[in-house]
Amino acid sequence: MADINKVFEEANKLKWDIESLLKLSAFEQNGDLSGLHIDEEDSNELFLVNELQWIMYKLEEAKNRIAYLKRPVKETSHLHKNAGGRYETSSGHVYTSGDIIEVLLLGDNFHETPYWVRTSVEHNGRDYYLVNYKDIGMEGLAVRRR
Repeated sequence: MADINKVFEEANKLKWDIESLLKLSAFEQNGDLSGLHIDEEDSNELFLVNELQWIMYKLEEAKNRIAYLKRPVKETSHLHKNAGGRYETSSGHVYTSGDIIEVLLLGDNFHETPYWVRTSVEHNGRDYYLVNYKDIGMEGLAVRRR
């Protein structure tokens, strides 16, 4: 059976290759592949650039997630709603719409053990919620931040 730490080590090595490809394609600079010379009258090149564009977005996301995992955990805390209606940690870090957040889920149909997930915070006009976990209230929730 594969070792998770070995897989993470290989992912870190892969991150450098991804960065190199993103630079070569000018994707990082432009946010897309518009820096490449493409024959706009060649249907095969148009197909290729569309496919590569999708791949580059996914590779950039993979690179960012690998980098995120390398960051140390700065704080583990529980959330409470402050006077301004936002949720914050005991150190005063405030979460608002669009923020990435790691939360400790207390098990489910797949896991008996509590486990950390990465999600984001959004607001529905009444209160803040966790994307993909709307049924989990944020008050008192165990969180960590990197």
